[in-house]
Parts: sequence; structure tokens; C-alpha cells
Amino acid sequence: MRRILLRLGTLALIAICLTGCGRRESYRYKLSLAVSTPAGVKRASNVVEVQVFSVSIPAKGVMHELNGEALYLDLGEGRKPLIALLTKRSGRNKSGEVRWSRDGGPNNPLLAEFCGDASAKELLDLVHCVSRTRGSFRVSLDDIPDLVTFANIDQPDSVALVDPHNLAATLGSDVAWSAVTLEITDEPVTRSINSKLPWLRDRFEKKRQLDGAYGYFKNELANILSWSDFESPRDSK
Repeated sequence: MRRILLRLGTLALIAICLTGCGRRESYRYKLSLAVSTPAGVKRASNVVEVQVFSVSIPAKGVMHELNGEALYLDLGEGRKPLIALLTKRSGRNKSGEVRWSRDGGPNNPLLAEFCGDASAKELLDLVHCVSRTRGSFRVSLDDIPDLVTFANIDQPDSVALVDPHNLAATLGSDVAWSAVTLEITDEPVTRSINSKLPWLRDRFEKKRQLDGAYGYFKNELANILSWSDFESPRDSK
């Protein structure tokens, strides 16, 4: 009897989810960073999938999910890495627009530029349009996710913000941008951040922040950043 009730409960939950979810659209973006160093131009890219779907339960609206990870750019032996997070916490750009969202990748104004359809105001329509767009776009430094580095890659609490307009201030006077591009792609989602930051999974699985604290207590980067800034969904394998 208990097994039958469990099955009925599972079926009911599935029915609620199906009823509450409507239209779904998705696309994959590829962010590519190229940085000039004395040893030559260093390049790296990541592919992230963005899924957007309408819901009616518990309220009518649009939700999104990210599937991917931060971009890790190795600048060479003896140098600090450059990491582009999945997220942008710094908010609006100089024009007052939110062109890279806090937790959902490129935002509406940027998506409208990609598909060349400024009339498509609804997010689902924009994503549908963007998913059929191909080609590489140069993007403003104000329109990319937050950049960080680590003074010591083995010490999570040594994390620091990198000013996209002044790489030299954090990464060295002989480091400068070569190119920053974004494109819509069908390439596989990137999965390698845990090999670059081997402590990442263990640190957050133990509910600890990068500074080692068990929770958010300080207005400092090492205490503010979360697992979802680096990886989504969380890889707990």
C-alpha cells in the first residue's frame, strides 16, 4: 500500500510540474578571452547552456537555468590566472543597462543585438531568435561577467576582483587584452573547472565560503562568492 501511495504521489508531482511549465527555449553561448603576455597571446573559452522556460506555478513568469562553468585562462608559469565567472554582480553598465545578468547569462539588450531584432522584447522570443544565430561578436568589457584571479591558486581566500578595463593592475603591467568575443554555438558544454580549481567542490560541499567561513558574514569577495558563480549545476560526483 505504501509503495502504491508513493507512486501516486510521484505521478501527482510530475503532473504538477508539467502543468506549471510551458514554453521552453535554450541556446549555448561561447565566451572567448585572448590576452597578450610577453610569452604570446593566451586564449581560452567556455561554452554555457542557457535554458529559459515559462511557468504558471506558483506564479506566472519566466525562469532560467544555466548549465556550465566559469572560464579559466592560464596566463603562463608564474602568473596569476584570469577567471571569468558565470555571473555578474556589479549590476548595470555605464549606459544604465543590465546586459549581463546576475545569474542568467547575457541579458535582454545583449541578446537583442545578437539576433538583430530590437522588436523582440520578451525573453523567450529573444532566446528563440538567438538560438538560430551564428557568428562571433565583439563585446564591450562592460558587458562580460565578473573577472577574478587568485594570488595563490591553492588558497581560495586569495581571490581578488580583476578590473576588465585595467588588467595590468592585478595581473601585471605587461598583460593586456587582445580580444573578447561571444558567439552562439552548438559545441558541448564545458566541464573542466574542477581540474583547474581542485578545491572547489570540496569547499562548497562542506558549506564553506572561499574564506573558510560557514556562511555569509563579511562584505568581502572571499565570503560573498558562491558555488554558482563558478559552476552550475553543481557537480557533486
